[in-house]
Amino acid sequence: MRHRAYTTALGCVLLLLFILSGCAAGSPKGVYRAYYGIEPPESELATLEMGAAYELIIDDRYYISGGKYGTVKLPAGTHRIKWSTSFGVSAMVEPSGYAAFDIASEVYLEAGHTYRFFADRTTGHGYRVYHWIEDMTTGRLVQGEKKP
Repeated sequence: MRHRAYTTALGCVLLLLFILSGCAAGSPKGVYRAYYGIEPPESELATLEMGAAYELIIDDRYYISGGKYGTVKLPAGTHRIKWSTSFGVSAMVEPSGYAAFDIASEVYLEAGHTYRFFADRTTGHGYRVYHWIEDMTTGRLVQGEKKP
């Protein structure tokens, strides 16, 4: 009887670990399509990879959550993009233990190119934060400043 209870308890623990490991792995994130109407040819679209951004607002019309989407497809051209990042920081800097930042700019996105959002910071007293968007197709910086 004791052996059966032990086996059942062990089975429950293993099942729980299996379920939790599936949740930790996360599910694949979707692709947000930031346009209306008929889908344009892929050759006319630019791709944004969320990277360090946890949310985007594009052209004051499209809200994209990084928790749900990993990639955004949108027509090439100039777009107003507001994006948000956050960092874990010392409680001496911010009592909550994290600092959030919003960055807004107009960016020209080329058709067929992929862009990624980056963020980094220095540490210590008077730390500095860096945000940039990089064209992953060419390696060119299109907005912001990289951490030296």
